[in-house]
Amino acid sequence: MAEKTQANNNSPVFLITGCSTGFGREIAIAALASDFRVIATARRAETVSDLEKRGAKTLAIAIYGQVDYLVNNAGYAQGGAIEEVTPGEALAQFNTNFFGLVNTTNAFLPHLRSRRAGTLVNISSEVTCTGLPGAGIYAASKAAITAVSDTWANELKEYGIRSICVLPGQFRTQFLKNAGVFGRPSTMVDGYEVLHGAMRHMANGDFSTAIRGDPTKAARNIVTVVTRAEVPLHFVVGEDSFVSFKAFYEKRLEEMKALHDLSTGTNFDEAAL
Repeated sequence: MAEKTQANNNSPVFLITGCSTGFGREIAIAALASDFRVIATARRAETVSDLEKRGAKTLAIAIYGQVDYLVNNAGYAQGGAIEEVTPGEALAQFNTNFFGLVNTTNAFLPHLRSRRAGTLVNISSEVTCTGLPGAGIYAASKAAITAVSDTWANELKEYGIRSICVLPGQFRTQFLKNAGVFGRPSTMVDGYEVLHGAMRHMANGDFSTAIRGDPTKAARNIVTVVTRAEVPLHFVVGEDSFVSFKAFYEKRLEEMKALHDLSTGTNFDEAAL
């Protein structure tokens, strides 16, 4: 793959954060397989050494002189009921998942604006619509990603820069094990028996076969969608995620219709203007 990648010196460049495991690694492999050039990043360089053997580079923009697709994938999940998560833990969650993404993107925007081209690929999550107990702070950080992704799509349109939010469901990766999304928070509040029981069960169990999502297939689909001539604002990927978001939006629309008369009619009367 290294020789094949080097031969395609004019192919677009993917820069992907969080490539040590999970989606970041799979997207890197899928992009390489589609003849894109790849810059793979991770907190520990040794975790992406095998990607280098496949043809990926592991440094920065100076390697190729350009970045065409910035995939903001790095992150982790903080577990615990919302009142159990300490302010420090919540801040750390947002610093990594949200502010890390924003700061990384802002560092590359001058380059993308100067080229008047590029695509931001922002990895959010199915949990933004499920209200999953025990993952509230994580879900909030991912919902914030969705909001800035949508705003970038409008703000950067005049520069020819696109922004797409990817919302995956559950896939068979090491994410839950490494992130500890269902592990003990640093503080425990009496009660929350159902939530705590579920967290203990998930922390001690092996769900590698129970989760049906194939990250390799999902990564291929992500690369296909984000490299199209026209990209959607959101891309929901995963059987479970598709079902969850469909139900979420249908329910929200039903609620809006039911409360239409109270939602509207709130302007000043014409005589008062």
